[in-house]
Amino acid sequence: MLRFIYQGFSTLAKQNPLKNGFRFENQNLTWTFGEFDTHSSAFAYGLIEQGWKQGDKLLLLLGRSNTSEAATTFAGAAKAGVITVPFRSDDRNEIEKTISIVNPKGIVFSPNQLVGDTKFIEILKNLVPETTQTHSGESLKSSKFTNLKWLIHTGFYSYPGTYKFRESLVYASKNFNRLSLPTVTGPVTAQLRNGQLQTYTYQDLAKLSDKVQGSKHVIVSGDPQTVTNFSIVVGGLERGYNTVLTGGEKVNKVQQILKYYDNYSLVVDDSVLSEQQQSVDVSNLQNLFTVGDVNKAQNVFQKQAIQI
Repeated sequence: MLRFIYQGFSTLAKQNPLKNGFRFENQNLTWTFGEFDTHSSAFAYGLIEQGWKQGDKLLLLLGRSNTSEAATTFAGAAKAGVITVPFRSDDRNEIEKTISIVNPKGIVFSPNQLVGDTKFIEILKNLVPETTQTHSGESLKSSKFTNLKWLIHTGFYSYPGTYKFRESLVYASKNFNRLSLPTVTGPVTAQLRNGQLQTYTYQDLAKLSDKVQGSKHVIVSGDPQTVTNFSIVVGGLERGYNTVLTGGEKVNKVQQILKYYDNYSLVVDDSVLSEQQQSVDVSNLQNLFTVGDVNKAQNVFQKQAIQI
């Protein structure tokens, strides 16, 4: 097992830089291990330039379709020693409470993601009205969330007090790079449980992914921003399988994607299974994993499911 995250990325990229390592089906995007290493390092360098330190927390509030951004944010933040905290809610009050509990230095979010009938960017403007007085290039100063300095969004339009995701990427030259990535041995992600943060190191995530090894492809369908799915990203980096994120929330859509793969394992959550009752033909499926209802997964796919 690799000792720390940057060693893991750099070693794998050097050994297999041209091998396809990541496929984001809903975005029609394929990255080699080398490309993923480059993009995630660019996010890490961007955080370091903004003044992020090891142990700082980044709250992740992305839409389900932002598959490449979710993977890049997690991996890049981990390289910088920043703890990514994935979170999803349709309750404005719960979002406000979570920001207070996590106390993040920044938030990566999808501006058009709906919370009820309201876009998240509008909720954020109400929670952090200081965005309107924050000029481009300045860090945020919030009276309610005093540690919150950076708001990074995946949208196309500009919003006061925020950065576009692509503007946060710093592609440093290997020959003229004044930035460096730290040795990271502490937590790289966390999830909120009963009002407390449960943290995970890179080694913890590698261990969580042990169950899904052995297939050529590991296909993740459902919410891309979970600790379980981050562990599958780590597993791919450790073992060299192709990680496929579908972004699909309906089984019939996922089934259309699966027919293009052989020798694969599938990971699903209840968001994929919730509206599907009839069985699905998945002839090339080797192993089925779920983070939700085992019986429901088995009934839909007609195969024994393992909970992870």
